Amino acid sequence: MNPVRFTFKLDDLVECIFFALRLISPAIARHHDQVAYISQRLCEKLGFDEEDTLWITLSAALHDIGAVSLEESISDLRFENEYIHDHSLVGAIFLEHFVPLNKIAPIIKHHHQYWQPIGGMAVPQEEVPACSHIIHLADRAALMIDELDEVLSQRHRIIDYVKTHRGTMFHPEYVDAFLEIAGPEYFWLDIVSGSTEGVGERLFKLRNVVLFEEEVLSWTKFLSRIVDFRSPLNAQHSSGVASSAAALARIARFSEQECQMMLMAGYVHDLGKLAIPTAILEKSGPLDEYERAVIKGHSYYTYRILQHIKEFGPLVQWAAFHHERLDGKGYPFRIPESYLPLGAQIMAVADIFTALHEERTYRAAMGRKESLDIMYQMVKERAINGDLVQLLEQNYDEINHWRQVSQKQSMEEYAVMNPLFVRKIERGLGGR
Repeated sequence: MNPVRFTFKLDDLVECIFFALRLISPAIARHHDQVAYISQRLCEKLGFDEEDTLWITLSAALHDIGAVSLEESISDLRFENEYIHDHSLVGAIFLEHFVPLNKIAPIIKHHHQYWQPIGGMAVPQEEVPACSHIIHLADRAALMIDELDEVLSQRHRIIDYVKTHRGTMFHPEYVDAFLEIAGPEYFWLDIVSGSTEGVGERLFKLRNVVLFEEEVLSWTKFLSRIVDFRSPLNAQHSSGVASSAAALARIARFSEQECQMMLMAGYVHDLGKLAIPTAILEKSGPLDEYERAVIKGHSYYTYRILQHIKEFGPLVQWAAFHHERLDGKGYPFRIPESYLPLGAQIMAVADIFTALHEERTYRAAMGRKESLDIMYQMVKERAINGDLVQLLEQNYDEINHWRQVSQKQSMEEYAVMNPLFVRKIERGLGGR
């Protein structure tokens, strides 16, 4: 069978990622825009061709993507410390398995390396892409701006800092280029005025890329890791939902292509949880009214994020409507059964099935009988589809097998980065 082709515009993919980043951390997203702008200007000054400028600018526009999962803030990124490379490594790991963007993974991995390596930050210079040094310079310059103060009163301080570290922290040639572009006042005013927003995305307008099915799948996995790897309790959730939903869809006689789309939908169904603080997701006890209200927003944001990918079609609804109920009392859209796609009903069952089999801070993981009892009670309450729950019961061993296999793989991937997350916890970042 010929592989299924999905034709995407690259700017749609990029726009989706950026929308998600702006959702969880407007400050980091704004910083990304500023660094992308400075990097683009440096590339132009250095005479880089259009293609190299495009990829370097995109790298700059995503350079701190790993800080999102580590829940680091701009204030954390302003200071050099022994953990400064954690988010760089996480970002690189996220990106290296998504083929259309994996070429920027090594650039992001090394964007905090000095031109002349020193101390514990030493990495052989030949291992560091030259463009990483462009982003390093742009990053440091942007982070030195105090946005509560007039930028033009700060520019000489920042310029002097860059000059002082020429040939040590920063690449000499790149410093010389920076000094030229940093002379006019408009350069600094551009950085803080908001005119830099979306500079990375704008470069990709009208660029078409054809992705095979597996490449699209890898992109959905990439997005799920950004969400799930924020917390060890959620590190395997999306993969479990994805495999369970795809298996149930196959049993429900969905086409092979639809089953693949269901798998993708499962990976991104919780994308809107980027907007939810980890402290709420990991709370060991009942949520209060405010926390419940916050939680109820996540599937709405999943819908808004995925809307940027026009080619997904019904996948968007399958993913985003997983908290809707047959009686129309679900959230956030309150869609009744007659308008609720079967794919979304499958996703709802898969989400509940997976969650019940996972350990939580307030309960142990459940087994077959206990989980099915709860699900059949939800059927009586007209929350979920009884026919689908019956199919799940009849094929429990098969569906549960694929859930376990998928979740084991996710935990193995998470373990690669686990030391980085442990250090985050030890430093008290993102905890309650």
